[in-house]
Amino acid sequence: MSRRVVVGFSGGVTAAWWAGWALRTYPREEVILLWHDTKEEHPDTYRFLREMAAALAMPITERSDGRSVTQLFHDEGMLGNGQNTMCSRILKAEQGSAFVSELIACGHDVIKVIGYSASEPGRVARMVGHCAREGIAARFPVIEEGVTKQQTADWCVAQGVQPSAMYCWAEHANCVGCVKGGKAYWLAVAKHHPDVFEQRAQLENDFGHSIIRGFHAGGSGVTLRQLVQIGLKRTVNQRESIEIGACDCGD
Repeated sequence: MSRRVVVGFSGGVTAAWWAGWALRTYPREEVILLWHDTKEEHPDTYRFLREMAAALAMPITERSDGRSVTQLFHDEGMLGNGQNTMCSRILKAEQGSAFVSELIACGHDVIKVIGYSASEPGRVARMVGHCAREGIAARFPVIEEGVTKQQTADWCVAQGVQPSAMYCWAEHANCVGCVKGGKAYWLAVAKHHPDVFEQRAQLENDFGHSIIRGFHAGGSGVTLRQLVQIGLKRTVNQRESIEIGACDCGD
């Protein structure tokens, strides 16, 4: 039976590093760089994906739902928030699971390369269980190799590829206006991408509830526009910030 090694190629520095790890660990012909387009990524993240794939001399395999994050919210009749990240589930996780199922149906053994760190034991345990249910194996190279996020960013630069400008102001290269973000993140969106901030604020009006973490049944939570007015009660330090050098795109 043949084998396929599926690497989630998201546009982040850690994902790029574990793609390189997979190519060093397994035969090149077994490795698949799998990408899901949310249609609302930062423009420089698309640039990073193209350049990193070229540096690795590997094609990108795309499996996408076809809808944008905003289209999904309207179709589902709900605005995603910190307690319901339907966009991540439907536009990414479900697409990945469907792709893996197709590989298994074609007779392939599948290994899924996952970038969780040792600081996330709960997520690791859940993913191991999920992979077992799917009938595939899981590898966690960040844990196995003990690398830091900064080391993965430095590795990207060493390949001649500058990380996405998202990292100039955000911890992750998620889509701009990610519903997983906290208050400090949304204030950064307001500063660096006011057009996206205003679009998300309008969605709050349309759907009648807040996008910010802390939304709960029976209460609307603080809205984005209210957040700009009240600010933060205390300074919030980024837990996974990295240094990527000067940003040339205006972010």
